[in-house]
Amino acid sequence: MLRITVLNDAGAATFKMEGKLAHEWVAEAEKAWAAFSNIPQEGRVVVDLCGVSFVDDTGCELLAWMHSSGAKLVGTGPMTSALIEEICGGERPPLRKWIQSALSLFFLLLLIGSMAGNKSSSIRRQILPSGDAPSAIEERIVRILPSVRSTSVLCGKSGVMPFRKGLSR
Repeated sequence: MLRITVLNDAGAATFKMEGKLAHEWVAEAEKAWAAFSNIPQEGRVVVDLCGVSFVDDTGCELLAWMHSSGAKLVGTGPMTSALIEEICGGERPPLRKWIQSALSLFFLLLLIGSMAGNKSSSIRRQILPSGDAPSAIEERIVRILPSVRSTSVLCGKSGVMPFRKGLSR
């Protein structure tokens, strides 16, 4: 037994089948599809196979004809999903999904990289002075670019002590 329901929404027309698409029911579904196809449809056409429990070879041919005429086949369950994959097999996924997946991967890698960068920079910043302020200054390595002639290093309670390139201790 096969039940066919036609739903016309604003964005899509749905050709819904429930039951077994086999034997004499394939001919009935083909007649219903021919009548459905002759009506002008606004938007996309969807063939809903969620309620289909069995499809024989002639039913599979009918679904392939529906797909080739521009209908989108949708369904649930392993049998229906495998059948849809077999019929629509050579199609590429939509470009939008691919771009969305690539961007998600990019941002995930960016997040992981920033987390790893934060760990290494926090390790570099943890310099524990051993003793008083002058020895803490000696333990720090201050890189001065050639264009910079002087910089200041914070020296505990005594304030700011100038540090000039080329001066000896």
